Amino acid sequence: MLLDSNIIIYAAEQENEFLKEFIATNKPYVSALSYIEFFRYYKS
Repeated sequence: MLLDSNIIIYAAEQENEFLKEFIATNKPYVSALSYIEFFRYYKS
């Protein structure tokens, strides 16, 4: 499974605990671009 940055951001929100559990059990891949987009989102 490949995660998009939007899913990562959505999962980081407190009310989406179910998504964190789903991601943890499926051990997804994250592209280098998604890392950049995610960290840039939280720095702005």
